[in-house]
Amino acid sequence: MQSQERIRPLNRRTLLQGVVAAAALAACAPAEPPSAEAQTPLVEQAVWGAYASTEPYPDCDAHFALERLLGVRLSWMSWFFNWSVPWPTVGGEQAAAGGYDVLLAWQPQLDRGPVMFADVLAGEYDDYLTRFFTLAAAHPGQVMIRFAHEMNGTGYPWALGYDGDRQRAVSSTRQFVSTWRYVVEFQRRLGGDNVRFQWCVMTADRGGVAAEEFYPGDDWVDALGLDVYNGYYGWQEPRAVISYTYRRLTAINSHMPVWISELGCREPGIREESGDGPLPGESKARWLSTLFASTEFPRITNVNFFHAARAYDWRLNSSRDALEVCRTALGG
Repeated sequence: MQSQERIRPLNRRTLLQGVVAAAALAACAPAEPPSAEAQTPLVEQAVWGAYASTEPYPDCDAHFALERLLGVRLSWMSWFFNWSVPWPTVGGEQAAAGGYDVLLAWQPQLDRGPVMFADVLAGEYDDYLTRFFTLAAAHPGQVMIRFAHEMNGTGYPWALGYDGDRQRAVSSTRQFVSTWRYVVEFQRRLGGDNVRFQWCVMTADRGGVAAEEFYPGDDWVDALGLDVYNGYYGWQEPRAVISYTYRRLTAINSHMPVWISELGCREPGIREESGDGPLPGESKARWLSTLFASTEFPRITNVNFFHAARAYDWRLNSSRDALEVCRTALGG
């Protein structure tokens, strides 16, 4: 991993005074006790980035607006796009000009349907892979690719538990692993030292197959990732929602960095678009404070917010208190 730009120095006293009481209320889910090396708060330990709205289509203005809202530069831009797009044009130019690194959820599907993994292995997408990896290598910053993320869930055609209305793209975990290796080896033949691959999972297996079954092996992975959301399955404190999957990832490999590649907390003070009602007594501001102050996940090197309102309001400014906590923690 290349060196990464950090955010501005933090006002640790202000932050820690604000979170001591909140940390005491954290859930008591099982977790490894912090080691002597694990005493740095996550807010200082990690590099922070974000997905903002529908960035980068057609541009990165939503990311820049989030930076202004927080008063801090978020050096990693988190993007989502499928194989109908070789590389964003305007958004790619803005990211390059601004010196941003890119975290890319690279989804093997087309506008018209899924990309069949058997076709990838047969070489039918080699021209696309050549275009994509050539453009990724030309980006002046780092490019971390989350290829076929959340494969242990049900929401995407490359998951064996997929329950959507399109054709499933993969027939077995063996085919998933073979395709992953094919894609990584293809990139390595083309070159591009700035391009890395992250194996990114959901925090719980939802598709009937354990995440570990999809692991392609240490030689084909550069970082491990998990997507963390508090709201889909009730309210969980940060320690509770992260610990189980964190332990599984760190057991897979003893040294790779661990990323939180998507992070969202619902707004408990409102009735959400999903239909879930308010949760009296809960606080998004307190949840974020507890997260920022946590010290029990020493392998987490990067955290990326999911700043968007969908079925739940994951935005950092869903409430004034939540936004103020983020401004204080990240802006110093």
